[in-house]
Amino acid sequence: MYGLTSINWINVLVVIVLTSFATMFALANVLPVHVRFLGVSSGDVPLYLPVFISFLLGFAGGVLALSFSRRKHKREIAWLKAEHERLQREVDNLRNIPLQDDV
Repeated sequence: MYGLTSINWINVLVVIVLTSFATMFALANVLPVHVRFLGVSSGDVPLYLPVFISFLLGFAGGVLALSFSRRKHKREIAWLKAEHERLQREVDNLRNIPLQDDV
């Protein structure tokens, strides 16, 4: 019950592979570079550092964009659940109305 499921194993495997590739990339790109952006200048930093920072900034932007979308969808799901409950009560009420004969 507390063991890892197959999906968790896949997640662990993906993290291990991505970490391995990131480490290999960092070890292969240690040449110093000078970075300038919007008037801000850095000293000599290893090449992998600006690449990783760019990746992390892009990732953070994607997470932020998805969080707004997720919030919108959660509100819509809550509204649809409430609507479903209201319609279900209406159907139940209609089923309980006694039938009248026109005889």
